[in-house]
Amino acid sequence: MSRHAKDDFNEALASSVPDGSTFGFQGLRAVDSITMENIVPLDFLIACDYGLDGPEWDRRLRYFAVERGGNRRIVWTHSSLVEAYEGILGSQIREFLSQGDAPRYVIPYRSTEFLGKLAEEADGRLRILANPVEIKTRFDDKIAFRHQAVEAGFGVPPGDVVALGELGPKQLEQFGPVMIISERIGSSGNQTHFIDSPEALANKRSELIEKLGADAPVIVSAFLSGPAVGTAGLIYDGKPWMSHPSVMFTGIPGCSMHRFDYAGSDYAAYRLVSGKSRRKIEEFTLKIGEWIACAGYRGIYGVDFIVHRDEPYALELNPRVLGTTQLMTELEEIHDSAPTTTYWHLAEFLQPGAALDAHRDLLAGLGRKDLSGFQLLIRNTSPSRMRTGRSLEPGIYTVRNGRPEFIRRGYRLSDVQDQDEVLVTCSPPAKGTIVEPRGAFCKLEGISSIYEEGEEQISPAAREMIDTFTRRLALSPA
Repeated sequence: MSRHAKDDFNEALASSVPDGSTFGFQGLRAVDSITMENIVPLDFLIACDYGLDGPEWDRRLRYFAVERGGNRRIVWTHSSLVEAYEGILGSQIREFLSQGDAPRYVIPYRSTEFLGKLAEEADGRLRILANPVEIKTRFDDKIAFRHQAVEAGFGVPPGDVVALGELGPKQLEQFGPVMIISERIGSSGNQTHFIDSPEALANKRSELIEKLGADAPVIVSAFLSGPAVGTAGLIYDGKPWMSHPSVMFTGIPGCSMHRFDYAGSDYAAYRLVSGKSRRKIEEFTLKIGEWIACAGYRGIYGVDFIVHRDEPYALELNPRVLGTTQLMTELEEIHDSAPTTTYWHLAEFLQPGAALDAHRDLLAGLGRKDLSGFQLLIRNTSPSRMRTGRSLEPGIYTVRNGRPEFIRRGYRLSDVQDQDEVLVTCSPPAKGTIVEPRGAFCKLEGISSIYEEGEEQISPAAREMIDTFTRRLALSPA
């Protein structure tokens, strides 16, 4: 497909909105807006982070950043945005989004109550291109998802749903010696707990009862080893379509605080999963897509699996734009000229009508091309706050003689030209920034594969890369 043809597709979306309309993105990380800005022209950006690439965003967009001017980085979450809306930044956003008569379209990685209320007040001048908060919340429920998976006939890890007050040695004996406790709602592995002893069980039980209450239900299940797979699906015009799965990394030193803490993903590694497992994974991803589509869900969604002894087990549903969407979108653009999964996500909400009817056959091609590329989040995995003693400029690097060497400027994965090159992105903090435990220093992206089968998950070269870039930050206790 030619550049001209891609422009025609993008124009179909732009033409579906009133003249003078503007678009903006809301997400935890500014870099995630890349998923959208090659499709529709962005006018503003709402994000948590503000690092060394902040001035670059400022030059192009009206950039509302929670972190700006604070010289401190925490673990940015959805709650960080919600809290920011209650303060001065929220007032500035409200004033900006309320200006003018032409509609403003916000593309969030997920809806927020603040934006929903603001849209109600705006009398059609503010439109949110995402599923309503109520639908998102409904499908975040891991217990409901487990029940649905069982009803659909797909495997889930052996386990049970138990009230925290009833949790005890009986479950460890039944599902141990290593057992998993999963809270009803959670993301990025932070509400999934690894239990390997009666002492660990007692401690976690007390902690969760204090947090959630003795009557709160949790999933207790056997620990299954094997590669973790995150799929991407798309609901378009009421029908699910398969996009690109990837192998996910968790528990990586330098990237993760605990065993299930998300560290990164590798798209090429999915091809190492057996054909039998891939067929089951893709079948279930589409089956669960049919379920959520019937309930009104639209756009991108994901399903997580663990592949244990060549058998996939379904873990949870991710009803939102995914943490891999930015990487996947850039890889789709590198490997193919057809509209990306993100394009069809926007088309689902913008409803361009007959302009795309003749091209629906392209949806069947989503996920057909093999992608190759990875991302790794480098975090403060110390239990205490750390201060950066040196800046790590965003751009293209290579590792030579055990040290990162800056090659050239670059802000997108398409700027990477060689498999040995790595893109440093995702708002690297300035020198002197205090980073809280689990706070992100940056993200590394590349077009090669770094997966290594087995418990190690990533190659020795990738581990060296993580250590190398972390040392470059010259960290010290804050």
